[in-house]
Amino acid sequence: MTMLRKSFIFIPGIGYRTERELWKNDIITWDDFLKRDRAPMISKDKKCRCDSILTEASNRLGSGDLGYFSRLFKQGESWRLFSTFGSRARYLDIETTGTRRDSPITVVGVWDGVRYDAAVRGFNLSTEKIRDMLQGANLIVTFNGSTFDLPLLRHQFPGSVPEIPHMDLRFVALKSGFRGGLKDLELNFGIRRPREVQGMSGEDAVRLWNIYEKDHNHQALKLILKYNREDIVNLKTISHEIVETLTNRVMHRGVSQ
Repeated sequence: MTMLRKSFIFIPGIGYRTERELWKNDIITWDDFLKRDRAPMISKDKKCRCDSILTEASNRLGSGDLGYFSRLFKQGESWRLFSTFGSRARYLDIETTGTRRDSPITVVGVWDGVRYDAAVRGFNLSTEKIRDMLQGANLIVTFNGSTFDLPLLRHQFPGSVPEIPHMDLRFVALKSGFRGGLKDLELNFGIRRPREVQGMSGEDAVRLWNIYEKDHNHQALKLILKYNREDIVNLKTISHEIVETLTNRVMHRGVSQ
């Protein structure tokens, strides 16, 4: 049974403490809860409301209503969706000329777990191309995408990002106790990037884009794409590691809010 069906904290009025009490009393899943007449720390009236919410969530899951689940959890708890939707995840990262909402996006890279694809400004970057790269996805995974990548994409390419669940590893990593940026996480998990992009930063990607745009230096573009690819492909490994860590911690030792 996936972690999503074991989660109760999306129900108004249920926090970590109540969720742990449910698990301790062998109410592990939504079905377990719905079969009981009473539940610990929950009044009879509240139990009825919870039953309605869980029934709706179960029905929405059965009908594949991804939009519903995109709104269900805050980013720090979005890891609970990974075991349900992660098999059809798309790992996404963008490159830009700056950090403002209007800073032109230069590259959108997407990894489906097997194949890397990219949309490049002045070549094939468009709403349609981004939609195509995300087609069939049940989950988008980013690092800091909730405050940067996705807002910029939605602003500059309206309609390009489907309404599906999003897991931002920046917040999930914080939840699991990891600090620092993506490259710090990679080092923590023993991931080493290829030599030609080791030590590269987003600022380097901006500099290389300026070189490419000015001199049509395709070697500069090639390096940007390699850097972008490395920012994405490692998200899959890190996602599995962190989600496993959080699942074990929550289910076996509990977690504080």
